[in-house]
Parts: sequence; structure tokens; C-alpha cells
Amino acid sequence: MVPTHWGKVFGRSKAMVNGVAAAQRFPWLASLRLALAGSGSALVLVEGAAGMGKTHVLGELSVLSEAAEAHRALWRCGAAEELPDMATGPVLLLVDDVHRATPQEKAWLRGVAEKPRPGLVAILAHRPEELETAGLPLGTPAVSYPPGLSIFRHRLHVWDAERVRRAAADALGDRATDEAAERLYARSGGVPQVVVDLLGAPRAGTRPKCTASDVDAAGVPVRLGTDTEPS
Repeated sequence: MVPTHWGKVFGRSKAMVNGVAAAQRFPWLASLRLALAGSGSALVLVEGAAGMGKTHVLGELSVLSEAAEAHRALWRCGAAEELPDMATGPVLLLVDDVHRATPQEKAWLRGVAEKPRPGLVAILAHRPEELETAGLPLGTPAVSYPPGLSIFRHRLHVWDAERVRRAAADALGDRATDEAAERLYARSGGVPQVVVDLLGAPRAGTRPKCTASDVDAAGVPVRLGTDTEPS
């Protein structure tokens, strides 16, 4: 069964994924495609602070056309979920909240990383600032990765003003204005999830143009005061 928060992500992501855009954002995508085709295996460590969009990235990768024939295993650490079903053949393993993994979950992930089989692609998302040991999402000692495993690190960062402006244009269309985008950037600090939260009220509005005051009227997003939500 797909967890509820995954279902929401998949619904938002399907319309976003296309070959050119995905290749630009994920330069390691060619290696993942080769692994899913049975040529070796791959591991991607997706890292970013709360609200950077880690869960969204997992959702985007889950609907790649190359993964259509693969078994998709979805798992969230620290949520008392059963271990993923690792079927035969190509497998796309998507793991969220690795920083919350229990000792048992961490041990299982270490086993997957140390003895991957051909056709496996594992994508592990975590908050680096919440790891027990900096730089080691699967704990100590450092994982002994085999030579045949392709390993990549994907760091997520805050959006710059131009990226926030594009997000406003995508959400509001012709109703977007420069002043609204500037206020949105100032209030969100470029944190992607906070940008999305702040755009919720203006998007639902009916005024012909969205202004800075409309962004202010959205209030203070919950995520500015807590980091307990999935990211």
C-alpha cells in the first residue's frame, strides 16, 4: 500500500516530469536508467533541510518513464512501516526521512547498500543537520560500498528570486506581479515548501492581479514555525 503522503506527491509530480527537464535537474539520471535496465546498480543520497523538497524529488523520480517496468518500493523511515517488498527484477527503492531511521531500519538499509543486486536503484532522502554522524546517513561505521555501485549525492538548496518568480507565475498565471514575487521571496527566504504554502491563498483568490498585500494576507505558514512535516 502506498502511504498517504506519497499519494499526494505522486499526484503533483506526474505533470512535472519530462525528459529534458529531468535530465537538467538530475545529471545522474543516465546512470539510474542504466541500472534499471539491469546494468549495475545505483544509489542516490538526496539531502536538504526541512522544506527543501526532498519528498517532492522522490515523487518526481517515481514516475519516470524508465521506471514504468520496475517494481517501485516506497518506504518512510521512523513511521513503523513494514520493510519494503524487494521483488525480483529491476527495483526502484524510494526512502524518505532516513534521518529518522530506527537502528533496525538503518541496518536493513546498510545491507541493501553493501550488497546491491543488478537492477536496483535506491534513492535515500534525509536532512543532513539531523544525522547522528555528519555526512553518514546510514550511521557508523561508514558503509562499505561495493565497486559496482554508482553513488551520487544530490543537494537541495533554497530558491533564488528568479526561481520564486517562476513559481509564482506557474501558480498564478497572468495574475502574478513582480511585487507579489518580491514579497513572496522576502517572506519565504526561498524555502520551496514555504513558497508553495504562501501561494495557497493568492491562488485561491479572485482578484485580477496578485499584489504584495495578497501575499501578506496569507498569514504565517505553519512550516515557518515547525519542522515536523514531511519534506
